[in-house]
Amino acid sequence: MIDETMHQWRTILGNALTVAASIAVALVALEAVLRFLPVARAPPVEPPTAENPIQRYAPNRPFTWSLGWNFAMVAHNRTNAQGFVADYDYDASASSPLVAVAGDSFVEALQVPFAESLTGRLQAMLGSRGRAYAFAQSGSPLSQYVAYARHACAIYRPERLVVVVVGNDFDESVHAHRLRNGIHHLYPRPDGGFEFKLTPLPAPGLIERIARNSALALYLVRNVGIANLVPRFAPAPANAAEPVRYVGNTLARADPARLAEGERVIAWFLDALPSEACLAPRNIVLVVDAIRPELYDNAALAAARMTYFGRMRATLIAQAAARGFPVVDMEPYFRAAYAADPRPFEYPNDGHWNPRGHAVAAAAVREALAGWPPLAPEDPARPDR
Repeated sequence: MIDETMHQWRTILGNALTVAASIAVALVALEAVLRFLPVARAPPVEPPTAENPIQRYAPNRPFTWSLGWNFAMVAHNRTNAQGFVADYDYDASASSPLVAVAGDSFVEALQVPFAESLTGRLQAMLGSRGRAYAFAQSGSPLSQYVAYARHACAIYRPERLVVVVVGNDFDESVHAHRLRNGIHHLYPRPDGGFEFKLTPLPAPGLIERIARNSALALYLVRNVGIANLVPRFAPAPANAAEPVRYVGNTLARADPARLAEGERVIAWFLDALPSEACLAPRNIVLVVDAIRPELYDNAALAAARMTYFGRMRATLIAQAAARGFPVVDMEPYFRAAYAADPRPFEYPNDGHWNPRGHAVAAAAVREALAGWPPLAPEDPARPDR
């Protein structure tokens, strides 16, 4: 009896070891194969310090970004010597006119070659007449844009600043709603105001360090989007009245408390930005993204105007214009372009601007900067043209 029991346990253990070994071999094989495929990889992050409070990437690193399980879109880019995504280094000693471009992943633009991004296109428009420098990292909100403006002023002294604002920039400026660490956030004070300070970046744990160097882990997280797939198969809570809805990559919910906090963030942002940028409001262009993909359907767009992003963008546009900021509302530009050619401005499974979206945005920004000499329309009557 004992021998029979031992035999059964040995059989079970042997089968378990065989299954485990098979899984291990399969994972190793997948890891090996994926290392030869264009898995989405971002450069490693260099955390901020007291001496250098702007988080950025490791400098001079080529990298590949891709979208989808089947790598439907692949872009190759690099970081410059300053740790920002750009095809050229930034020169603090240069005297030619500079426009700084601040934003999050829309300005960082991992999804397109740099030359096809908003900043790359502005640099092509400027040619030798000026410079366009991007200050951006995924997950940055309005609060970090002010930090970028401060950094640009202190080091590079731009003549113009362009800030791209998207749907999740408002509430994620507040520390409690932050998307990532290592950037600047707003910490509410008892008097209703905010304290503006850097949120430290904790050191990554062992599992995170391993995952960052695993092609299989990166493929599952970034290309497959496994974190987004899991909730789809989870049972809905019994007390769920309706599914969670997002508009502009942020919750659509527009309750009074959330709206009031967002309005305080907007007021703080518009107050702080000119002084930190060392520029008058008239020299700071705010580019406000449209509500996409609702943009392509009139009924859906009308309903989306009452969501959180719809309300926040309307408030920002109105208050910024009243304070003298040039505002580029991307909605009419995108709608006009779509009416002429009904192709979307984002990827099928990714809400970031595709090359066409960046092209329309760059043309709109150039129009807003037409009074700036390096981008002023050329006069064909001038003999030196």
